[in-house]
Amino acid sequence: PSGAPSFDNNGLGGLDVWVPVWPATNSFEDGYCSNLKEYVIGTPEAQIYASEFECCQENFADQTSGFCISNLSNDQQPSAQPSLSNELGLPGQYVAVYANGYDDGYCSNL
Repeated sequence: PSGAPSFDNNGLGGLDVWVPVWPATNSFEDGYCSNLKEYVIGTPEAQIYASEFECCQENFADQTSGFCISNLSNDQQPSAQPSLSNELGLPGQYVAVYANGYDDGYCSNL
């Protein structure tokens, strides 16, 4: 994003961007994403994300606790059991595919 974050009344903190937060314990397992102004202001642009899900995926995907992902609203929660529809693919649900190793991995909804 460029410039100052804009306000979004749907956001918990009122800002429409999300940043990673490590609590005072500085523990990766307790890390989460926030859109509170106090955390967003002063955060380097490379650590600002358009959605809470994107922030969690980029910063806390390897949490064994799953703490960041567990804080997402229900409509953003990854589903372990996606449901198939009559259309090809799984709308809004993607999985990582590592057919030729990690470096050639990609995401697919098929």
